[in-house]
Amino acid sequence: MTVQRTHWRPFLIPLLLTLLAWGLRVVAPEQVPPGWRDDELINIYALSGELFQGRFPLYFTGASGHEPLYHYLHAGVYLLLGENVMGGHFLSIVLGTLTVPLTYQLGRRLFGTTVGTFAALGLATSFWSLIYSRIALRHISLPPFVLIVFFLLWTPFTRRPRSPRRWAVGLGLALGLSLYTYPAARLLPILLAFFGLYLALFHREHLRAAWRGYGLALAIAALLVVPLLLAIVAGRSEAAAQGIGADARLSQLARPIRALQAGDPGPLLETAWLTLNMFHATGDPEWLYNVADRPLFNPVGGLLLWAGLLISLRRWRRPRHFLLLLWFGFGLLPTVLSVPPASLSHSIMIQPLTYLLPVLALEESWRWVTRRFARPAGSPAAFALVALLLFLLPNAWRDLRDYFGRWPRESLVRFLYRADYRDAARYLDARPEVRDWAVGSLLMGPWDRLALQVDGRRDDLMVRLFNPQRALVYVAGQPPLSLLLPSYPRPSPPIERRLQASRRPYPARLTPPLAHYLLTPDPLFEREEPVGRFANGLDLVAVTWEQGVEPAPGREALLVTAWRVAEPLQLPPMPIVANPPPPNVYAGPRLAVFTHLLDADGTPLVGDDGLWVDPLTLRPGDRFLQVHPLPLPPDAPPGPYTVEVGLYDPFTGERWRVQSTLAPPEADRVVLPDQKPTAD
Repeated sequence: MTVQRTHWRPFLIPLLLTLLAWGLRVVAPEQVPPGWRDDELINIYALSGELFQGRFPLYFTGASGHEPLYHYLHAGVYLLLGENVMGGHFLSIVLGTLTVPLTYQLGRRLFGTTVGTFAALGLATSFWSLIYSRIALRHISLPPFVLIVFFLLWTPFTRRPRSPRRWAVGLGLALGLSLYTYPAARLLPILLAFFGLYLALFHREHLRAAWRGYGLALAIAALLVVPLLLAIVAGRSEAAAQGIGADARLSQLARPIRALQAGDPGPLLETAWLTLNMFHATGDPEWLYNVADRPLFNPVGGLLLWAGLLISLRRWRRPRHFLLLLWFGFGLLPTVLSVPPASLSHSIMIQPLTYLLPVLALEESWRWVTRRFARPAGSPAAFALVALLLFLLPNAWRDLRDYFGRWPRESLVRFLYRADYRDAARYLDARPEVRDWAVGSLLMGPWDRLALQVDGRRDDLMVRLFNPQRALVYVAGQPPLSLLLPSYPRPSPPIERRLQASRRPYPARLTPPLAHYLLTPDPLFEREEPVGRFANGLDLVAVTWEQGVEPAPGREALLVTAWRVAEPLQLPPMPIVANPPPPNVYAGPRLAVFTHLLDADGTPLVGDDGLWVDPLTLRPGDRFLQVHPLPLPPDAPPGPYTVEVGLYDPFTGERWRVQSTLAPPEADRVVLPDQKPTAD
């Protein structure tokens, strides 16, 4: 019995820690986060999606530059699990879970089982780890590699490796692969170089015993990273300063450095101060990945972290403490040198260390107290109780409450993560009797469309997206026509008036944030013969001034255009492209409406361009209205005015031809010669 117990006992603690971490990262996946962030969808469809299209880059130049490892792994996971919430988040869940037992192993190797256990417990329940473990971003891929590198780096200090060459190869592989995860990993080789210099100055005996292994590891890492460096250099361009191409994100964020180069140290000092306060006073200011300005710890936890750092400063001649100092300093450097300050994303390299330091301080305090009372070791159970009551339980309660309760209910978080579209997808799935819907959308780009697609479970659903601030869609079919509006954006007054005038009462109660309308088409669509028939399949049915208010100097008039999809739309290819796109790749709209108000000489006075309906979602028979504000300056010439309306490609500037009784053959616009162009 004794032999069996010693066989499995070393695995019990890491197993329990792993199960706890896994459970907290897989619970309620569709509720927290409340929806999809556009960065996640870009990672899944634009970056990992390149692999499905047969392109295998070593460095992704889209989205301001991305290292490849996470996206390659993510493509494989998504292929296996499918297009759903778990398929999108499973890789991050695994990596975030893996970080917890690795923190235990490193803490145990550096400071013993107690420190490793309680540090891993703190990390398992932390807001910081949970949020990055449950979203599809590559940041969470860095901490496991950092922990493996430090674990292997420390191996010669604790025992002679059974196979020195195998140990060195493992260290080199871990270090080299870490550079394929996230930009902060580029500081790891520099950190190790400083640690080697420290050993050469103060602990030559350790360096003499392991320098060959360290050298082999660095050589392997260098060989691994050369292809990545060549790919980054090849992807660089002058446009990187404008946020396009390889490493463009680094240029975007390095504002404190640019200010310092210009002779102003103020931004750098301010960023450094706010970053140092992130542990105890004010945290990450962005709601994307934090309760805005919420520090990582409560006051006791923050005090313990700084106490742990001071202990390491005092004992800097001990290699393990000096390693922690280097880890802390280099890990915070990306946050200090960039914006926003106190960023949880940029400081992801020190995530495990942040939970090692407070427990280290607690253990040292416990040792001091027990020595004071002539009890050399004290009671392990008593220390565990103190650690739980003083540090772990208060911070775990605070973090779990905020992550699963407060954060996902915040209105800005719901907006940033498209929570309304997840609610809309559930609502649409529950009504299989209706296939065709119009759904309000702010951006109408591919990310809103994909958010609904991933969260929905119906293959027969046909959704048209439009911005209710400027447009209103009536889907094809017989009235009543279904329309669903999320909480944001709210319809503009012209759209709201039409909604209220044509809606029918919906029989079932619908709680906010969604509003279900049953509509009949606007009377403007009763006209049989269109004003103009464009070559791409759109008919301009009618044009009118909202509420009869015509343009005049110093007054804004609202022009309403009514459109019908006569046949399948002819549109240029519009592939899913990362935002911002790679160099020389256009990712904007390919169809827009232009409306111009002309004076008596035909000179444009004011205009409005845009399309507030997603053309990729439109189907033959659909109808939609657009509202075009045309404000005339006070010094504009008096009327009469004419209106011209047309369609064009914003990328090429090319206009679509139109057939109309109001235009000559092969015209590219319809000119309406009077102030009331829809008069019978």
